[in-house]
Amino acid sequence: MLKSYIYSCCFCILFVQMQAQVRLSTPLEILNFMEASPTQYEVEQLFGDIEKRDRPVLPHGAFVEVIDGIEHTFEHKDMIGCKAEKWQLKAREMLSVENPNHTKIRKFYAKILKQEPNNAQVYTWLGESHYEEGNYEEAKEWLDKAIRLNNIDYLARWLLAEIHFKNEELDSAVRAITIAHIYNRNNPRLLIRLKEIYKEKGLNYYQNWGFDPQYDVYQEKNTVVVAGDGIWLTYGMYKAVWNFDPDYRYIKEQQATTDYLFQEEMEAAIGTYMTYSSLKQQDKRGFPSMSAFEVALDQEMVEEYTMYEILSVDRPTIANYLTEDFLERLISYIHKVRGQNYVDN
Repeated sequence: MLKSYIYSCCFCILFVQMQAQVRLSTPLEILNFMEASPTQYEVEQLFGDIEKRDRPVLPHGAFVEVIDGIEHTFEHKDMIGCKAEKWQLKAREMLSVENPNHTKIRKFYAKILKQEPNNAQVYTWLGESHYEEGNYEEAKEWLDKAIRLNNIDYLARWLLAEIHFKNEELDSAVRAITIAHIYNRNNPRLLIRLKEIYKEKGLNYYQNWGFDPQYDVYQEKNTVVVAGDGIWLTYGMYKAVWNFDPDYRYIKEQQATTDYLFQEEMEAAIGTYMTYSSLKQQDKRGFPSMSAFEVALDQEMVEEYTMYEILSVDRPTIANYLTEDFLERLISYIHKVRGQNYVDN
C-alpha cells in the first residue's frame, strides 16, 4: 500500500490566501487520489542524489515577448541590423582600452539608436557611460529609459543601485540592488554585490541553501513511478498527479484555477512542509529549505517563498510579470526570510 511510504504525516488542512481562492490538497488527499485513480502509480525509495537544478542566468540584453500566448526570450544582439552591429562592436571595442573616450563611444550609441530606437541595451550602455564619468543624474535618465523599454534589464537596475550607493543613499541602494537581483535571480556576481551592499546596511543574505527536492517522477509503460528520499517523496507525489494525471488537472480546472504552475508548486511545497513537520523529530537531517518555509508560513509569505525560491530559480524571466505590490512583498520576503541562517555551522 502507498500509505506505508508516507509515514505518519499530520493531515491538517492548510489554506493560503491567493488572488483567487482555491483549495489546496493535503498529502493524505493526494495519496487517496493516487490509490483511486485509473492511472497506475508505483512509489519507491530514491537511491543516490538528484543533480541540482540548472539555474539559468539571464544575459544582459535579454528581453521577453509574448507571441500567440507563448513567452519567447530574445536578445538584442540577435536582432540588431548590420550597420548598427558594426557601430556596437566599435563602441564596445573602444571601452576595452585604458581611459576610454566616452564622448566618442556615446556617438556610436546614438547612431545605433537612430536605427534601433527600442534597443534597451543601448540605453543602459549610455547610462553606464555617464556613470563611469560620474555624471549620475544623466546616467539615471538613460537607465530609467532602458527599464521602461525592457522591464527585465537587470544591469540598468544594478547601475541605479550603484548610483544610490555612491550618493550615500543606502536605503535606496539596498532596495535597488534587491530589485536587480529579483530580475536576474541566479546571477552570481549580482548576488555578491547585493551581499556587500547589505553588509553596509547591517543586513544579511544567506545563500547556503536552496530548494532542491530529492525526487524523480517518470512514466514507465503504463505506470507513473515516484521515487523520493524522506520528505521529498511527498513532493514527488504532488508533481506526479499534477503532471501525469489528467483527472487531477480537471479537478483544479473546476476550482477556477488559472495559474496552474504557481498553484502546483505552492501546493507541493505546503504538502512537503506538512510531512516535514510530522517527521522532523524522527528524521534528524537538516532541511534548511523547510526551516525557511516555516518562517515564511509564520510571516504569511508562502506565495513569496514559492515565487522566489522555486519558480524564479527555474524561470528568471517570470519576474517580468510581477506587479508592483508583489515586487514589494518579495523585497520584504528577502529581508525577513533570507536574512536568517538555517544551516547548522
